[in-house]
Amino acid sequence: MPVLFPQFLHRFVAAGFVLAAAGVVRGDEAKEKHFAASIKPKLEKHCYSCHGPEKQKGDLNLADFATWESVTKKPKVWREVLQRVQADEMPPEGAKVPIDYGAKNELMDWLRELPKPKEVDCNEVASDRTENYYKGHVMSRRLNRDEYDNTVRDLFGVDVKAGRRNLPADGAGGEGFDTTGDTLFTTSLAIEKYVDAAEEITRSLLPDAGTAQSPALQAARDRLVVARPSDQVPAREAARQVLARLTRLAFRRPVEAAEVDKYLKLFDLRQAKGQGYEASLRLALRGVLVSPHFLFLVEPENPAGGVQQLPGPALACRLSYFLWASMPDEELLKTAESGELGKPEVCLAQVRRMVKDPRAAAFGERFAMQWLELEKLGADVKPDPGRYPEFDAGLLAAMRGEVTEFFNHLVAENRPLTDLIDCDYSYVNERLAGIYGMPEVKGEGFQRVALKSRERGGLTGMAGIHALTSYPLRTSPVLRGRWLAEVVLGERIPPPPPNVPALPKDEKQLDTTSLREQLEQHRKDPNCAACHNRMDPLGFGLETFDVLGRLRLEVAGRPVDAHARMPSGEEFNGPEGLKKILLARKEQIMKHLVKKMTGYALGRELNHFDQCVIKDAMAALAKTEYRPAALIETIAMSKPFQFRFYPKTETVSTKPEKP
Repeated sequence: MPVLFPQFLHRFVAAGFVLAAAGVVRGDEAKEKHFAASIKPKLEKHCYSCHGPEKQKGDLNLADFATWESVTKKPKVWREVLQRVQADEMPPEGAKVPIDYGAKNELMDWLRELPKPKEVDCNEVASDRTENYYKGHVMSRRLNRDEYDNTVRDLFGVDVKAGRRNLPADGAGGEGFDTTGDTLFTTSLAIEKYVDAAEEITRSLLPDAGTAQSPALQAARDRLVVARPSDQVPAREAARQVLARLTRLAFRRPVEAAEVDKYLKLFDLRQAKGQGYEASLRLALRGVLVSPHFLFLVEPENPAGGVQQLPGPALACRLSYFLWASMPDEELLKTAESGELGKPEVCLAQVRRMVKDPRAAAFGERFAMQWLELEKLGADVKPDPGRYPEFDAGLLAAMRGEVTEFFNHLVAENRPLTDLIDCDYSYVNERLAGIYGMPEVKGEGFQRVALKSRERGGLTGMAGIHALTSYPLRTSPVLRGRWLAEVVLGERIPPPPPNVPALPKDEKQLDTTSLREQLEQHRKDPNCAACHNRMDPLGFGLETFDVLGRLRLEVAGRPVDAHARMPSGEEFNGPEGLKKILLARKEQIMKHLVKKMTGYALGRELNHFDQCVIKDAMAALAKTEYRPAALIETIAMSKPFQFRFYPKTETVSTKPEKP
């Protein structure tokens, strides 16, 4: 028997809904009135000069938010505004209309009470229904130049580096890495270069008769040619055995006999012309090396459509090119082919094995170099050779080597990532030891050294960072501050406005006034103050280092002044004080590092749905004292890494329609 509400209850419930709705309306009316009467005038008074109708610094126009309703539609914008106001970066120091304590507190209270940005379901993967959040995963991308060389090295067991000599450098995209599929397109010129590289590789491995080979190449040749013609084995069958093994490894997946036949035809062409076994095999090998199945990381479509886990071989490639910047090894490939890699416990075991492998040095060589922008050093940025003759190829390699060795030590030993900010050790060789004043260090190899001074230790004490963030003829608090703000802290610093007078590029031109004094004059202009107040104090903390990273006591005949005051009012002095400032913001630094490594692993720009990976990784890091294993494993086991959305494939029937 159905339960019926008495009539008065119907009226009571209806009245309740009316009252509740009225309460919501009244609440919104009150918020609208408060915004119009108190908050909007403060924004107009203190913010519109930089973020209003006439000027939009950072592409932010607060005049677009004329009503309470418009404010509630963009919670992320106001979350960013709150962070800037809390950090005393908005309004900037030296603003035309300074904000008083009471007005600022009222503004911050209002900002804190705004609706929070909506979080996504961490079990979702972007799909066609949510494509407004999703810029699209590149399903197949080309190997970048370093991945090409690493793959050739691991395929044949010898480091030929034909890619480095023949292929053009790859551009960065997405989160700033050359693993981004959107930038790894192919041109006719690139195809020609791949043919040249393949020719060099095959000539090195299978040279003409009588050509001398190094022991390493001879070993690679023996590893490649696993079968030779004999009375029992015809030449074509021997070649088939060689190509069947090679194509499986080169294409990083199981290969059908019909695919092998395509490359065997190239062998047949040379045989028909009377050429020898290895010369015929060389042409077939060249065909394998210019195949799209070798040059591209192909993720085959799933006709079922929808969100699906990647098939084993494709997942194996994602793992190996993330952790090694190279192809899967035999163990990983066998696990993928068996179907076991899709099991979480098996996949996690493989990740942990791979991180301990020497090939995981790719983290320092590829990820760290690009994240920290050190690939620019020696190319786009270099000290003046006349002023700094010590800077040569050897010192450049030592500067880069310290960073890669240090970062790889953190990964291999699972050391806290906060060592990037402050620690009491580093890795140096004899060339770098000469810069650091460590006469006891000898030899080209990198050695772990205990640091006697807290001025060094962590990224801010490394010579490569100081050279990268200097002009050819002088250090730059602005460049160093920008690098710390953007690269380490993950903040966005807009480019300078046009027609800003340039500061001297040579410290010898600073005889009458110090660089600090000129920068202080610079910051009196409100157009410059907002950004320079964020950058300059960070850079001043590193003024005790010269262009090459040597400690110094004076600049242009004046004592070094490494004292600084942050926009929040915190004061510090020198590298040790700067480290305390950075350690206080370690959560921000770690979050930016998480974003960068996630973008590197996924090979694309991050989107709304990737926030779940970042959130999970930050939680895992917090539980493990910020150890890299937690970060790497969280990314590798995440849904965006292991799963993909597949558009449903329409099946076209080939049967004739019934009359």
